[in-house]
Amino acid sequence: MVVQTAVTPNRPQRLLKIPYGSLRRRSVERMTEGRRCQVHLLDDRKLELLVQPKLLAKELLDLVASHFNLKEKEYFGIAFTDETGHLNWLQLDRRVLEHDFPKKSGPVVLYFCVRFYIESISYLKDNATIELFFLNAKSCIYKELIDVDSEVVFELASYILQEAKGDFSSNEVVRSDLKKLPALPTQALKEHPSLAYCEDRVIEYYKKLNGQTRGQAIVNYMSIVESLPTYGVHYYAVKDKQGIPWWLGLSYKGIFQYDYHDKVKPRKIFQWRQLENLYFREKKFSVEVHDPRRASVTRRTFGHSGIAVHTWYACPALIKSIWAMAISQHQFYLDRKQSKSKIHAARSLSEIAIDLTETGTLKTSKLANMGSKGKIISGSSGSLLSS
Repeated sequence: MVVQTAVTPNRPQRLLKIPYGSLRRRSVERMTEGRRCQVHLLDDRKLELLVQPKLLAKELLDLVASHFNLKEKEYFGIAFTDETGHLNWLQLDRRVLEHDFPKKSGPVVLYFCVRFYIESISYLKDNATIELFFLNAKSCIYKELIDVDSEVVFELASYILQEAKGDFSSNEVVRSDLKKLPALPTQALKEHPSLAYCEDRVIEYYKKLNGQTRGQAIVNYMSIVESLPTYGVHYYAVKDKQGIPWWLGLSYKGIFQYDYHDKVKPRKIFQWRQLENLYFREKKFSVEVHDPRRASVTRRTFGHSGIAVHTWYACPALIKSIWAMAISQHQFYLDRKQSKSKIHAARSLSEIAIDLTETGTLKTSKLANMGSKGKIISGSSGSLLSS
């Protein structure tokens, strides 16, 4: 896609004489330019920042990652909810304030969360990364971003209790804890006669976990979540040429097309290894995939055979977001494929459980001990400057 830029002819520049004191004043003003941003972290904390114009999204991600002592940053990203209600991810090579944020008053609301998923937490090297994947999964279940049967929700809630509170103590304590923890999504509660019934089901599962360590609870929780078909898929609402609504699901596996009322079983599957090209224009997003059953010649694929073109439609902002996400997910797939030989052997889940129990929680991170309000992010290094 060609981007044209206007060229301004050279004109004589008018020189202004500005007193030295005024220069100093303007220098200070420029230093405090920018926009207030509020980054929602996965442990429910919020980092309030004044982001200066030159700050890159990569520098902001580095800053947030440093608060968790996070070494495996490649799985995470920072996003905002756009006008269409979808998550729109900051492009790391662009300045933060160059993104098309919703035109609302108040600070820009950003979310730090998992952007690139993998088959299993056993391939993650660092315990801090696993902790964040666990927090991310809990958030997705609670916000109903993952389709899950209510009975499975009750079982998952019991692991959340075991991780946070240890062994079962009494019904009253559990009922109180369940009201404070992000464990029971609204949809699961709607499907049953009462809150008390849901709590009783959780308690039944919880009692069976007696003796499990915190690390075992996390590992067992993630094993269940990773088996769910909608885990790790980013969904986008689109339409086909006839105006029929669909979901497009993007993940480390490829691009999937789902019926609008069924996010579980994809109607079409396009794996990344089949991909020949993907592009967008205005309201249209298209992919060209290698299809051995098809031998067609089109304007874009002249001289090639076995290429099928699939196209979906949405508003221009959403189409651009889908395209950017598809590009990044495909690159993530290629990077992992290229480094397969270098990837360390997967750790056993029992070994991970022991490590997680020993290392404890993320509450010891640096951010817990430092004030997060009234900070200015500099535009070059991303360092924190006191305001």
